[in-house]
Amino acid sequence: MERMVTRLFGRRSRRTAAAVGLAAATLAAGALTATPAHAVSSTLTCPGVIVIGVRGTNEAAGSGGGSYNYASGGFGGRLNLTSSAVVETSYTARRIAVKYPATAIAPIYPISQHTGTVNVKNLVTSLGTQCGSGTRFVLVGYSQGAHAIGDALASDSGDRIAAAYRSRIAAVVFFGDPTYRKGEPFNAGGATGTGTWPRAAGVLSEFNARLRSYCYASDKWCQNASDPNDVHGTRYQTSTVQTAAKNFILSKL
Repeated sequence: MERMVTRLFGRRSRRTAAAVGLAAATLAAGALTATPAHAVSSTLTCPGVIVIGVRGTNEAAGSGGGSYNYASGGFGGRLNLTSSAVVETSYTARRIAVKYPATAIAPIYPISQHTGTVNVKNLVTSLGTQCGSGTRFVLVGYSQGAHAIGDALASDSGDRIAAAYRSRIAAVVFFGDPTYRKGEPFNAGGATGTGTWPRAAGVLSEFNARLRSYCYASDKWCQNASDPNDVHGTRYQTSTVQTAAKNFILSKL
């Protein structure tokens, strides 16, 4: 399998070949909370805010939709909570989940993740073209989903979103990003190590003030840690983390 990954993707894939064994994280137990009376969740194509979510490996796909997004579902447990928290505010907002395999095998991780990146780019580009500058974007990703978003934003990526649309991204949140690099100014959670496939330093510096990357010690993927108390599938749906993420996003809106 590793030889196949290397043949398909060349040198970079040797860093990601281990991802073929990436297991499903436990889905968040929490369901959507009821929409409060003051919420202005919008069915408009171009509301003030569009929250775009990219789920983690083996989290359930959504249904329907177009080439790049689902018509409903497809957020996974953590992003279901995060995206709902933004929509359930006084902002005119809606949320959209990116359509992609979110698998470690069939197709293997590099193919799945790259599909996610391309669809993030295409979805932001499509919505950005359709909607005027009054519509801003919030991107949220968990695990492989964070990896996919990061590749759509990084300065060393061949699949980078165009500058005109990057400027309209108000906030970005990562949970358990396997490309986490220690020492970046947008890091949160107190982790002291580096992820399974760390990015080069500074390639996300354009988003230093607009990005929070949550990573905790003992996370198997964002800390490349072999720990029996792995928190990758349990930590990010807690109320503490979700509240911090929501408050960060709202501070940028």
